[in-house]
Amino acid sequence: MTKENLLILKYQDNFADNLSSIAYGKIFEKQKNIKCCYENITERRMNFEDMASNLFVDYDYVSTNRVQKIAHASLLSNRVYINGFNIEKEIKSKSAKRSKILDLNHFRIDDIEFISDDIKNMFEFKNHDFIVNHDILEQIQNSNSIGVFINRYDFFQNKIDFEFIFNATKRLNKYLKQPKLFVFAPQNVRVALKSYVDFEILTLSDYREEFYLLKNCKHKIIHSAKNSYSQNFWAAILNDKNYQKVIYPNNLKPKNTPNNWINV
Repeated sequence: MTKENLLILKYQDNFADNLSSIAYGKIFEKQKNIKCCYENITERRMNFEDMASNLFVDYDYVSTNRVQKIAHASLLSNRVYINGFNIEKEIKSKSAKRSKILDLNHFRIDDIEFISDDIKNMFEFKNHDFIVNHDILEQIQNSNSIGVFINRYDFFQNKIDFEFIFNATKRLNKYLKQPKLFVFAPQNVRVALKSYVDFEILTLSDYREEFYLLKNCKHKIIHSAKNSYSQNFWAAILNDKNYQKVIYPNNLKPKNTPNNWINV
């Protein structure tokens, strides 16, 4: 395969943004007949050995000085744009002599139908040895649990719309009997929360356990803070039980949302 047809996906520190990068890569491969490789950084690769470890492709043969970085991509309808340029034209152009790096940082998948079952299946942990808080997991499984993730950066930069989280919680009160809110966030968040329902702050050091517990919450709140969005979005997508209620703000407007997603 020629270099023009090779896209190399970069990885971020944010766990759920990496899931989004992988999902987009698979969408590109299906729709554009483009080969996607994933940046083989040993430390981050080890972090993914429990999940989707088969996605990594070594690309050491691509020397650093021959790689052109293109930042911030988004998928709009079936067309891929990077910094305002149509990637289809870039890839098919005979004048393209360099490999392209597709840097998928902090983007959003607008159409949920793009995320097929085979993509979801890739994100299932192969084992659960990282689970330490079994008591918390048991509480989540045995209650009308509501999960919401608040990124540390979003919180300390005052990017969190707590009023929306309050309203979303009250809305879920109408559907659920004795709900309990599990907030995955820095402990400082406690002083900003009002107790509309029983809630618990969970500050976990292992991102895998944090995501697994959030995913297993029976219901979700997706808020629009930039660094928090992906984590809540994927937790809801990967726990697509019929009984799950998902509250999301009107300004997100994702397409083809399931019937149990509620716009507020």
